[in-house]
Amino acid sequence: MTEAPILKCGLEIHQQLLTKKKLFCDCSAAFSEEPAGEVKRKLRAVAGETGEVDVAAAHEAGKERVLIYKTYPGESCLLEQDEEPPHPMNPEALDIALQIALMLNCTIPEEIEVMRKTVLDGSNTSGFQRTAVVGLDGWIDTKEGRVGIQSVAVEEDACQILDRTKNIFGLSRWGIPLVEIATAPDIKAPEQAAEVAEAIGMVLQSTERVRRGLGTIRQDLNVSITGGARCELKGVQELSTIPKIIEYEMERQSEVIRSGRKVTEDVRRVKPDLTTEFMRPMPGAARMYPETDVPPIRVTREMLSGIRLAEAIDGRLDRFVREHGISADIAGQLFRENHATLFENLVKEGAEPKLAATALTTILKSLKREGAPTEKLGDYRVMEVFRHLGGSANKDSVLQLLKAAAEHPDRNVAELASAGAAAGMSESEVRKEIRAIIAANQQAMKAPNPMNALMGLVMARLRGRAPGALIMRILKEELEG
Repeated sequence: MTEAPILKCGLEIHQQLLTKKKLFCDCSAAFSEEPAGEVKRKLRAVAGETGEVDVAAAHEAGKERVLIYKTYPGESCLLEQDEEPPHPMNPEALDIALQIALMLNCTIPEEIEVMRKTVLDGSNTSGFQRTAVVGLDGWIDTKEGRVGIQSVAVEEDACQILDRTKNIFGLSRWGIPLVEIATAPDIKAPEQAAEVAEAIGMVLQSTERVRRGLGTIRQDLNVSITGGARCELKGVQELSTIPKIIEYEMERQSEVIRSGRKVTEDVRRVKPDLTTEFMRPMPGAARMYPETDVPPIRVTREMLSGIRLAEAIDGRLDRFVREHGISADIAGQLFRENHATLFENLVKEGAEPKLAATALTTILKSLKREGAPTEKLGDYRVMEVFRHLGGSANKDSVLQLLKAAAEHPDRNVAELASAGAAAGMSESEVRKEIRAIIAANQQAMKAPNPMNALMGLVMARLRGRAPGALIMRILKEELEG
């Protein structure tokens, strides 16, 4: 009987930091502008600190591509075009990165050295990414045991891919600060990898100093089996898919070994069906060399003593459940989606806790599925909605006013409400509307279940204008009367 392959797995998590400016220049990190121009580049591989050309860099340079980069008025400058030296490292980004490293139980180096990492896939104009290790030899506990944190680094995010086939990239994302967290290869099961990713994600969200939304966090997997080789799997989008991606990669490596071939160390792209395809050879130490334009940063005792560590995530979760009467599942969603502080602020201003939690989880997800631009709903906008509704807030009125606030970001909440969004109706007005709907839809009265047949019609007209329970009660009374 063939023995089951033994898994060796590690994670790399890349999370954008919530800063006003980029890592090495004064450009805005808002990532919201439209392009205003373009530059073209052709990148070539050069030797790293070891005197050798990195194999992955040589592979990309061999494609002889002409790369097009879109520029942005306030979100790119001469630095992004590789025409200006870097500014000193953004102190806000460094402070957040050190906070995360400490929360992951890392040792902080006495001096932070900025390095250049050769990257020629088009994700930058210079042919390298600036990166600096801020923490080493940490750990995080899981149900399956402790997993080591090899390093925490602060680095520049890559350019946004605008058109892969035409090699068009956007410079607005390049240089936004992010942390790269690399675990040790201590993960022994596919399900444990998902647990580790979620645990690290909760630590990141608990700082409330990281970005949220599509593209702000990315996970890469390093996977090997007995007799195989380490392969880096890029493009993992959902935590729930991690176990299956690992299982497929284990099967792929097992098949290569059974066929008598050698598993090569590759970087592979995760496809929509969760299998992978070759991207480039695995890079090595040859791609790193010092960034001589940025002096080393001395880490002082004063710097570290001024860093505020966030409340332990488990304790805060328990407090939410205990003090606010919400379920542990909903509390977890608030943290994972970076809504915990907004939730607390809403409750402090008088919002009913369960309604506030529902709004920030279920309602926002529902609106997003319907196509509402929920990314335009900042924390202050959500606070405005609850302030306007006050004690009359209910699930339907919150839904309708949040939807209107997202779709019309240039209009104030009071104006939207007076125009009909979340406008309240008296019981007599609701009854009058329902009677009119019944009279106009007599065919529905002949259905096996008139209540179900009419409910959709009634809610389509009255949702958000009166509590759902009131609408249902009056409809039932009218049908039974």
